Amino acid sequence: MIMKTKLITILTFLFIIFSCSKGGGEKVRENENSQKIQVEKVVFEDIPDFVEATGFVQPDKEGVVKVTSRTSGTLQSIKVRVGEHVRAGQILAVVKAPDTTDLYAQKLSLSAQLSQAEKFLKIKRELYEIGAIPKSELIEAETNYEVLKAQLKGVEERLKILGGGLGISNIISPIDGVVYQILAHIGDPVDQTTEILSIANPLKIVITALIADRDLPKIKVGDEVEFFVSTYQQMKFEGKVKYVSDVLDPETHRAKVYIEPSEKEPFKINMFFNINILVGKGRYAVIPKRALLYQNGKFYVFLLEDGRIEKKEVTFVKELEDGRVALIGVQEGQKVISNPILEVSP
Repeated sequence: MIMKTKLITILTFLFIIFSCSKGGGEKVRENENSQKIQVEKVVFEDIPDFVEATGFVQPDKEGVVKVTSRTSGTLQSIKVRVGEHVRAGQILAVVKAPDTTDLYAQKLSLSAQLSQAEKFLKIKRELYEIGAIPKSELIEAETNYEVLKAQLKGVEERLKILGGGLGISNIISPIDGVVYQILAHIGDPVDQTTEILSIANPLKIVITALIADRDLPKIKVGDEVEFFVSTYQQMKFEGKVKYVSDVLDPETHRAKVYIEPSEKEPFKINMFFNINILVGKGRYAVIPKRALLYQNGKFYVFLLEDGRIEKKEVTFVKELEDGRVALIGVQEGQKVISNPILEVSP
């Protein structure tokens, strides 16, 4: 008896759907078939309107330090890799620098001269104390010693600045951070204007979203943003739009929108995100997702009005988190069939 009842119900639905697909509404007697059809009333709600995009983490322009050579020479070795964490003062690269060879030779020469001048000054002081020489000779010896001492200190300071010794100059990291780019290659000639690599401060970052040109007019500075990453599936991150670029990529027709995240951890440079930029709210019809059909590239619902079923094309807006969908094309209070046989998820 139960199987027979189910069969009759299915045949009734098939007849109704077939009739509706012909373009006309089918009249249903209120005391029979309409009682078997489950319906939901259309309600209208204010739904947040998002521009969806993908994006990635990159250093803020204020968070990147360009590292150059402190002398002319040839890049001899690179000690780090992109993405590596480094500490301030750590050696990043080594330059073969003829300038340091000359300076080192000067250091050795001045060190020897200073040692000899110190001994000579000691003798002059002893002679002056016993009255064997005039004071002018003592002053001359003292002056010569101080000049050599100052010259040696200058050369040593210069070698210290160049970060090198005999024929080399060490390139050191100016800050704690992450190696962001390596722009030079071993064997390249370098000087004080050559950017060898760059170090990024991981706490000074922005999220860069790639936005289609049709969506750019909707976005403004200060808009709230939420973004997600597969690495932390249970977490939702937040931020605000910091800057909207006016430059479009000629190939992709997308522009960059820079987002200031509310927190800096646990992001890594070049990490990718799915991004939602809140650009306002819209008032839309809301129905259960199961009541929405997708056929031949279009969305439909089945309305029940005065015992008549009508197939109605609608515009899908977005899927909501609670198993409902927002759409355009129906009126508040209308009744939609909540579980039609031809249901296809959007």
